[in-house]
Amino acid sequence: MKKINFWKKVLVYGVLYLLTAVIIASIFLFSPTEENKYPIIRLFIIGFASVLLMKYFVYMSLSPWYDVLVRLKLKKKERSRNLNLYTPKVSVVIPGWNEEVGLLPTVKTVLNSEYKNIEIVVINDGSTDNSHSIMTSFLSDYERANLDKSNKIPIIYHYVENGGKGRALNRGIAVSSGQLIISIDADCALLPDTVSNFVKHFEDKKVMAAVGNVKIGNPESILGTLQYLEFLFSFYFKKADSLLNTIYIIGGAAGAFRREVFDKVGFYNHKNITEDIDLSVRIQDAGMKIVYAHNAIVYTEGANTVNGLVKQRLRWKGGRFQTFFDHRHLFFSTNPRHNRLLTWLILPLAIFGDTQLFFEVLFLLFLYVYSFMTHDFSSFISGILIVSSMFAVQIFDDRRGVHKGLYILAPIGWLLFYFTTVVEYHALIKSIWGIVSKRKFVWQRWERNGCLPAGNQV
Repeated sequence: MKKINFWKKVLVYGVLYLLTAVIIASIFLFSPTEENKYPIIRLFIIGFASVLLMKYFVYMSLSPWYDVLVRLKLKKKERSRNLNLYTPKVSVVIPGWNEEVGLLPTVKTVLNSEYKNIEIVVINDGSTDNSHSIMTSFLSDYERANLDKSNKIPIIYHYVENGGKGRALNRGIAVSSGQLIISIDADCALLPDTVSNFVKHFEDKKVMAAVGNVKIGNPESILGTLQYLEFLFSFYFKKADSLLNTIYIIGGAAGAFRREVFDKVGFYNHKNITEDIDLSVRIQDAGMKIVYAHNAIVYTEGANTVNGLVKQRLRWKGGRFQTFFDHRHLFFSTNPRHNRLLTWLILPLAIFGDTQLFFEVLFLLFLYVYSFMTHDFSSFISGILIVSSMFAVQIFDDRRGVHKGLYILAPIGWLLFYFTTVVEYHALIKSIWGIVSKRKFVWQRWERNGCLPAGNQV
């Protein structure tokens, strides 16, 4: 199977390289025709796309300063020689529904944490697979093996009636006792220092929540590689968002919160299918500080099939629309507790991005036809250079990544992302139709194969 996947990748990547090479060569082989048809439409499309490209350029410029700031804080801490270590109790909450493949491996990676002042809270949300019997059997063995150990990490396990991920998370928070709450999914794998690295960010008393660095743990297939690149792209930009305090999405796969956050803004909204986005926006609405914990790495299992990926993105897109509608008062807010960069720029740009996506098919069709008619491929050449440069920088920055060979994909990343565009477009259209027809989005489910980083590092 691995050999088949390898040669499939070679074939697909080879074709994409050939297409990229042909487009680049075209600038030397063809001279633009003198006749310049539809210049207004072309300029309009390029201008439309340039708005988001400008955002990426600004984020690429800001993100390296995040690393500088982290190093300065570390040096300051070393100079202070503060012996009063911050070691709060941490509750790691793991909701799961029909996760018999990944649930127990996820729990074991938490048990393997170097940070020991923790408790693990597992909420089985009415699963109908074997996850309940697997957990109860493991807990029985775990209790016998650690009966006389005073440093045993407690595991709280509840099987509850199916009510959705939001309800499961709320139950987990309610029965937990930690000063910090870390939420992860039941298909995740933590590194030994993930929890301790989360905790370090909360030494700053102003920090109320943190989002971890999520990586795809199953990048062996082309679909997995695509998601790995996509997550790398997305989380690199969280460095800039952290500097600007404009983070409005703390994903369920890697989020950390002070307990008082839930006292002030309430628990997860179980009526919103993207309960994590809704909570994140409420934290921003309350004027609290959210940071990016770059060194709190969590591996998650990416969708293994196209259908699974489509279901995931449909839930994300539909839930974000719902969240934006529920918190529409944030857009262009003049409330002094709100971050103006977030409310006047970042949130409107998110809507602008979906608007651009809605017209993406027409835009691309026009640009391709226009380029071949006029022999002017400058738009694509500039796009290739910009996207390739961004990928190269982000792959280089991925110091703890295990897939440095992905450098080879930087020049064709722009073509790989066309597939993501198709999936996102499908999700956008279905989300709009779902809102119009009042269709309910549900907790997505796909076939699980397990998630461990390459080399079984966890």
